[in-house]
Amino acid sequence: MRWRLDDLEVLCAIAEAGGITGAARRLDLPKSTVSKLLSRLEQGLGVRLIERSSRRVAVTSEGEAFIARASLILDMAHEADAMMQGLLAVPTGRVTLAAPAAFAREVLTPRLHDFARRYPQILLDLVVTSHPAEGIGERCDMAVVAGMQPDSSLSQKVLLGGQLIWITSPAYAAAHDLGGPGAEDLSHLMIWETRYARHGVDVHEGGLARHLPLPRKAMRVNDPICVREAVIGGMGVSFLPERYCIGALADGRLQQVWPHLRFDREAARLALLYPGSKLLSPRFRAVAGFLEEICAR
Repeated sequence: MRWRLDDLEVLCAIAEAGGITGAARRLDLPKSTVSKLLSRLEQGLGVRLIERSSRRVAVTSEGEAFIARASLILDMAHEADAMMQGLLAVPTGRVTLAAPAAFAREVLTPRLHDFARRYPQILLDLVVTSHPAEGIGERCDMAVVAGMQPDSSLSQKVLLGGQLIWITSPAYAAAHDLGGPGAEDLSHLMIWETRYARHGVDVHEGGLARHLPLPRKAMRVNDPICVREAVIGGMGVSFLPERYCIGALADGRLQQVWPHLRFDREAARLALLYPGSKLLSPRFRAVAGFLEEICAR
């Protein structure tokens, strides 16, 4: 390498401060040292980066191109240093976490006491919302989101996989002919989560892909727990993440139907979204780690 990381710090300081004097003041270095480091960098690269005169300095076109990349390198170096420092720090501060209601009720809030005991200096603000991904970086720091997420500038960490399953109440199944493979009657779908209403659902039957448009005359709810309770009460057939049905299936309040119509294995996944730099702080890393831990259980 023909230059050093410290040389980049000097170059960027000169460009930002508008001169060697300002850069020396900012870096708390003698002017002669700043000038010498700049000369060393230019000699190493073999190109003039800063034009100097008695009155002012000006960044050359080559200097502008190099500074753009040098700034990125410095940002990465600072983040790496902050991360390593954070590994040794006690997680402290406030974290705003947005989450859908079902996850908050069924998975997170029963374990908040464990979190508070383990991280007493983290102040966790939990925002329960049907649109947790909105406002990341402004109103919230991190968000738990349901379903497959499109590519974005946000970092993603999968917390839970799991499948959607078809469910109904035993009483409804006994009172209606729900049909077998290839003969299922979708008119029994009376309620489902709002997020599926626009596009329908994709399933696999006997190794073949099928797209199922959902009936238009049905109720839509933006919370899977409400859908579950409605189906237990006799509201036909619906489909839900299996994790929210385990207890009701075990005690007989629900039963699974149409097992031949299988959803994609990632259709019910939960992911954690966050701006990449957030996890450099110990408190954000602590929250992410705790969420991974309780979901792994």
